[in-house]
Amino acid sequence: MSIMTVKGLIGALVLASVGLVVSACNTSKATVDTFAKFTSSTSPASWINADGVIQESQKARLFAAVAFENLEQDIARGNGEYVRSLAVLMNIPAGEQDEFRSLSQRQYSRLFASDRRTAESLLATLASNRRDQ
Repeated sequence: MSIMTVKGLIGALVLASVGLVVSACNTSKATVDTFAKFTSSTSPASWINADGVIQESQKARLFAAVAFENLEQDIARGNGEYVRSLAVLMNIPAGEQDEFRSLSQRQYSRLFASDRRTAESLLATLASNRRDQ
């Protein structure tokens, strides 16, 4: 394993640990399971660049995996720091973020159906909703 790969892996683990500590007040088995599924389904090389930094295209995925329950709560309310941060990470223009939060709230039952409770499913559905607009 090259030094850059090890460095990238360590960087990802540190980032993930910080995310888990920050959201520790709401961490549950579902969050840990979601994060475990995310990290086991992707290789570090696919989401970390040679400098050990999370690739731009993967930031929303990692964030959703780490903050899944917080996102669920914010989407249920239609607002909050987590859903606002996700909108930024998904590159939603500032002028469209209110509609994004509103649409997400209206789609809550679809986004968090018991058979779809993963960060990957959440992001895929949100992206699909944006394309359908």
